[in-house]
Amino acid sequence: MGVAVAAIATAPPLLIAQVAAPAGAAREELAKAYLRMDRAYAAADSAARISDSTRALVNRSFDRATLSFFGGRFAAAVAMIDSSVQLLTAATGVEAPPVAAVPTLSAFPGDSRRTLIGANGAPIPLRVVAAPSVVKSQRPVGVLLALHGAGGDENMFVDAYGRGIAARLAAEQGLILVSPVTLPFVQSAEPFDSLMAMLRREYRVDSARVFVMGHSLGSGAAAGLARARAAQIAGVVCLAGGAPVAVPNAPPMLFIGAEQDPIVSATRVKAAAAATPTGIYEQLPFEGHTLMVRNGVKRGFAWLAELPKR
Repeated sequence: MGVAVAAIATAPPLLIAQVAAPAGAAREELAKAYLRMDRAYAAADSAARISDSTRALVNRSFDRATLSFFGGRFAAAVAMIDSSVQLLTAATGVEAPPVAAVPTLSAFPGDSRRTLIGANGAPIPLRVVAAPSVVKSQRPVGVLLALHGAGGDENMFVDAYGRGIAARLAAEQGLILVSPVTLPFVQSAEPFDSLMAMLRREYRVDSARVFVMGHSLGSGAAAGLARARAAQIAGVVCLAGGAPVAVPNAPPMLFIGAEQDPIVSATRVKAAAAATPTGIYEQLPFEGHTLMVRNGVKRGFAWLAELPKR
């Protein structure tokens, strides 16, 4: 299947098993609806055309659509997302770029679909964006492992979440972006080991610049890796989620909450940061659970770039 479904956001862990995945046409319609919203929001935000009141209204509307998805009301979720897009377009005057057919590879140079072999031989789909400028560098290259939220897939951080802003920023910072299906990384740290072994066979990896970024469920997985592989990770960014990490040699961690998040509250994210000795907390005003990812990614990359080498 191609790009992730509309709710890409993420359910709290107990909700995951309760969300029946839409099949066939319903999934594709949800994917396209989410991409319409993602592109509209990125375009209006890039043009600095979203007022605080409009940002708050659109985020609340989109999060209601997310909750409809979690409730299995897929047609209602699509209708609510499209209503949110219309609201945003009317308020900002910025039209969303068209959505290409799904699935598709992005326009980012060095973008490829790969398969990692996980525990018991299970395949783990992933996208790897290794920009030519990064690969040709004479220096060892860093890695950013990006873990999506529940309801999403390996395409999220490349095709969506702010129109793939993570892939662009990774190239600018000399990092290879790796975006896999998240669930195996929730279940075990072994896929991380297999992934790093694969990358080291193909690239000169800078072990001092291996980072993890996650959204919601992906933030929980990122926190788990920070506990299990503390010495191997140089920094972690948790967007709209995460969990406390208090182990020896834990990496620096940035927890970013969204003021209006009805799914993983900002209070909950702040508490996880407070219980993490290496954690700091920041909050995005007027944003909700999923649309916050674009600005969360931007802030996260700026923070990672400022980290001293461990």
